[in-house]
Order: sequence, then C-alpha cells, then structure tokens
Amino acid sequence: MVTEGWLDCTISQGQFTGEFAVRGEMFDSTVFSLFAPREDLRLSEEPTGDKHVKGSIRVIPLDEKDELMLIALPRPTFENGRTITVKKNQVK
Repeated sequence: MVTEGWLDCTISQGQFTGEFAVRGEMFDSTVFSLFAPREDLRLSEEPTGDKHVKGSIRVIPLDEKDELMLIALPRPTFENGRTITVKKNQVK
C-alpha cells in the first residue's frame, strides 16, 4: 500500500489567508468538507471570490478492502472526523 496519495476534490477560498475550503465525495457519494492549508493541496489554478477550482488533497491510506480505501485527511471534516472511506480509484 502507498504511504501517501492525493484525493480529487473541489477547492475554494477559505476564511483566512493561506486557508482553503475543500469539498469532496466519499465512496457512497456523500459529500465531505473541511478547511486545509495550501501545503496539503494541489490546485489546478488559484480560486478567487466564489470561484471553485479542481484540485486534490493529500491523504494517507490506512486500509483497503475490495474497491474501497480508508484514508486519513490532513484535518478533520465537518461531518465525519479525520478518516473517511473512498473508492480506491479516487486516490492517485
């Protein structure tokens, strides 16, 4: 198993300088959201105002079973804490 991966997500400006709002999907299409610093993100372009951009967030794979992967995010989500389950093909 890889020690680090990148999960596709949508990124917009956060409330504070250097902080970004991250939104993504778990394996069952349930949405999760959190705030993350730039060093944990890869952005396709700089988000401005209400503009959302495609990007990815750094994750740590913890366990795999069939087509699912349990991952740890760099920060807790608003909905589910720091660990979530995604489809393996969502992590690069």
